[in-house]
Amino acid sequence: MRRKVIKHGPASHVISLPSDWVKKYGIIKGSELDVITEEDNIIIRSSTESPSEETKIDITGLDRTSIMYILRSLYRLGYDLVDVRFDETKTTYQRKNKEVNVISVIHKEIDRLIGYEIIDEKERSCKIKDLQTINFKEFDQVLRRIFLLLKSMSEEFLNATKEENNASFETFDAKHDTITKFVSYCLRILNKKGYIEPKKTSYYYHIIALLDRITDIIKYAARNAMELDKKFDKKSIDLLSLIHESITKYYELFYKYENKDIHKINNIRYTAEKMLKDISKNISEIEIIILADMFQICEILLDLIEARTALEY
Repeated sequence: MRRKVIKHGPASHVISLPSDWVKKYGIIKGSELDVITEEDNIIIRSSTESPSEETKIDITGLDRTSIMYILRSLYRLGYDLVDVRFDETKTTYQRKNKEVNVISVIHKEIDRLIGYEIIDEKERSCKIKDLQTINFKEFDQVLRRIFLLLKSMSEEFLNATKEENNASFETFDAKHDTITKFVSYCLRILNKKGYIEPKKTSYYYHIIALLDRITDIIKYAARNAMELDKKFDKKSIDLLSLIHESITKYYELFYKYENKDIHKINNIRYTAEKMLKDISKNISEIEIIILADMFQICEILLDLIEARTALEY
């Protein structure tokens, strides 16, 4: 779409706004718009809330996890009204090898999605609506909250490995769910409004999605740790301490970018890799699985460093 520039007065240059866009966002005389300049591009953004987006889905035949992932994806994409249909009232909970009510699964996932509520519920259908207005000003605050909760989760995992009783690991599913709630909210903001600097939107999305992945890794490691019948080996704890340190270093790098911190995180990764190879000869199979899974965090952090570097420029 091309527009001709009109000179208005001695110094102002004006272009017309597309009529469809004006109608869609209710732009009238006196409306205020955000104007962002990026080199040879100008981005014009309305502060008006985006029009409501609706969709219909049929979740018949899906298992518990798949249902939860679909609802979470629709939330993150920015849908405001979701009409859910299902022919069967029961679904499979594969991890526990049992059947559960579909509507109970939907309720559980909705509890993790800020603003979503079930407004109509029947035996084989329900409607989900967003009852909360997205506030982009909350984005930075919620993102920092994700970092702090993730750091705390990592530290508590490390502390739990030093205890005789592995009951401490039972709380990690709840910790995961809290972080996932804030992750989904941030991703929803990015999909509905974008970041204030549009070219950085994809990098923020990538970073938050990877933080979500790290949260999953720690959750699954905690589940496996509950199967251990003894304390972690001291060398295993030393390795997990390094992994926790790398998470802390990335948090510091994210909020105060310095090249030296990149070097420190890389060094931790190579040291941890060497330790993992040496330890794996002397510990139980389940402990090896836990350490190998947790080591993935070091690899993910390398990807996160690249994304954070892009935000700096």
